[in-house]
Amino acid sequence: MVTPNPSVKPIPDGYTAITPYLMVDHVAETVAFLKAAFDATVNGQLSRPDGTIMHTQLEVRGSKLMMGSPMGEFGAMPTSIYLYVEDCDAVYARAMKAGGTSVMDPTDMTLEGERYGGVTDPSGNIWWIATHIEDVSWEEQARRVAALAEGDFEK
Repeated sequence: MVTPNPSVKPIPDGYTAITPYLMVDHVAETVAFLKAAFDATVNGQLSRPDGTIMHTQLEVRGSKLMMGSPMGEFGAMPTSIYLYVEDCDAVYARAMKAGGTSVMDPTDMTLEGERYGGVTDPSGNIWWIATHIEDVSWEEQARRVAALAEGDFEK
């Protein structure tokens, strides 16, 4: 059992309780993509003796993200990340220019009050790039889903 050290915070400054950790086959390429597409910054990086990136810590628009190359029983695990931005169309275009592959063009999703599109990075992770365009309560979303199922949805 670890004995807590009262002089050390259990969650480091700048982090929240949940921090995504991506296990990817192409760490360097994925980091380069995130820098070009989303203005990611690298806060720290550790390499193995063979030069592969063992662990890197990044920041994307104020959120922390960790990434490393797979080892042993822990293989690559593509994931899906929802990224809020001020202008999803502009960031989507930038991600495509940075080498992303389109999953979905930016589209208004009136059921939930979002506009988003998706791209994959060099390691196969899907980045849903979203802008919140309308405040919609859970009750209103449920009403809209029910109306859609009945074929008479109007915002």
